[in-house]
Formats: sequence, structure tokens, C-alpha cells
Amino acid sequence: MDEERGRRLTAIRSKLELLKRVEAEHGFGAIIEEPGEAEPVPGLPAGVTEVFGLFRRLGGDYFRFAQPPETASRRAWADRHVDPHCPLGNPLSIGCERYGAPGDIECGSGIYLDLRDGDVYFCDGDDYVFAYKHVDVEVVETTELAPDIVTFFDVHVLGEGYPQLIESVIGRHAVNRRDRKGRHRDSWMRLLEKSGLASADA
Repeated sequence: MDEERGRRLTAIRSKLELLKRVEAEHGFGAIIEEPGEAEPVPGLPAGVTEVFGLFRRLGGDYFRFAQPPETASRRAWADRHVDPHCPLGNPLSIGCERYGAPGDIECGSGIYLDLRDGDVYFCDGDDYVFAYKHVDVEVVETTELAPDIVTFFDVHVLGEGYPQLIESVIGRHAVNRRDRKGRHRDSWMRLLEKSGLASADA
């Protein structure tokens, strides 16, 4: 493991411990689930097994992130479904945007990990469906979020880059959106702000 990745994984572990304490104290409604099975799987980009060895699911009102079940073991990875028609080349789904979705709706447009290059990116669900139905479409519009999964979670989910994630995926209008009581609309942002890890007003 290279030094930078190790440093970021240590930071992720420390931030998760802090967030669990703050969530337990204030009850914002954010999701922080303990890790499940995370057996090293050959062929996965660097950092995937290590990241999901720290948590299974994270999220609030705007986003949800979860360990893909196919990464739990070598057998699960070998048995994963590979769609020959996927316009994105069968990336690993690691999360989703759910801005404005009802509480019982888990996911909307996807946040993916490219299995070849290791970068994390967003693809709007409508763009994906259009490309899937129109095989002549050569390029699907995506938004790159981070060069690797460890940086993505350290900076853009658990750190100061979270407002940037909101702006890149949902739009500037959602970065500092408040309810009538002056609270941020997203429980994850409220948790990060209270923990001192990010600020919507920065």
C-alpha cells in the first residue's frame, strides 16, 4: 500500500469514529453502518477492499453509499453479472444521488467506480438509460469526482469536499439549502458541520 493511500485510510477511520459519536449524541438521522464481509478480491482497483472494510453503508438525505455486494468475496466477484450492453462498461456502483427522493426510495442516479482506471464518477440516470437504448451513442456524459475511491471518501464524503460533491452532482442551489428552522436539508451535511469536517457556508 502506498503512503498516501494509507494516510487517507487512517483519516477515514478517524472521521468515521468521530461521526459515529456525534450522530449518537445529536441524532441527525445519518446512516453509518459497520462493515460486513470484505475479503480481498484480485482485480479490484486499489483501496476498494480497504475502504469497505471500514463501513458497509453511509448516507443522508442527498446521497447513499454502500459496499457493492459483489465485492464481499472472491466467489461473489466471480459470480457478478456482467452486462455486455452496459454503455459505461460495467463499472462498480458505490453510491447514488437521492435529492428530493422520499425516505423509502434508496437510490437515484449512480455514483460509480471505473474498474479500469479506478476513478469515481457520476452519471445521470436519464443519460444512462438513453445511451442504453441508443447503441449508436458513443459517449455517455459523466462527471469525474475523484481519481480513486480512497480520495473520494476521505475528501468528498467525509471531508471538506462534500459541498463540492453536492454542487457537482445536484447543483449549486442544494449546497446550502435550509429548512424553515434554518437547518441544512441534508442530514449528512448537518452531521459533517457539527463534527467540524465540512461547512456548507465555506
